[in-house]
Amino acid sequence: MAALRCVVAIPTRELFSGEIYYASIPGVEGSYGVLPGHEMLVATNKSGGILTIHLDPEGHEKKQFLLYEGAAQVYNDVVTVLGRFGKNVEDIDVAEMRQKYDKLRLRIEELEKKDDEQDKAAVETGRVKLEWYQMQLDYAEGSTK
Repeated sequence: MAALRCVVAIPTRELFSGEIYYASIPGVEGSYGVLPGHEMLVATNKSGGILTIHLDPEGHEKKQFLLYEGAAQVYNDVVTVLGRFGKNVEDIDVAEMRQKYDKLRLRIEELEKKDDEQDKAAVETGRVKLEWYQMQLDYAEGSTK
């Protein structure tokens, strides 16, 4: 079976790069599958969606990534999936995420009490990160029940 080249990345680093045989991509209008020979496509990712890639033709070996926003492109048997944030689901540490979430939530509460433009910007940025932490917690806690 033919293979696809795949890159999964966020602004700070590459999460995966290699050969795959199938990708299930979480689009805003629903998940869609990509096989070799797929026509050209550019689409927006669903925030909080799971990207699943198959590393073998039978689909036994898979990797999954939780994505926050972003886009995907399929062109010439190359699948590129970009996220604002993203993480291999195997790397989600519930205790670490809970600690980060709680610390950031308290920091946002402190900043909201101030009336400074720079603090308002930090609050907005913090809320986005807080949402990302919550997505990871929701996924991890939901998948372990």
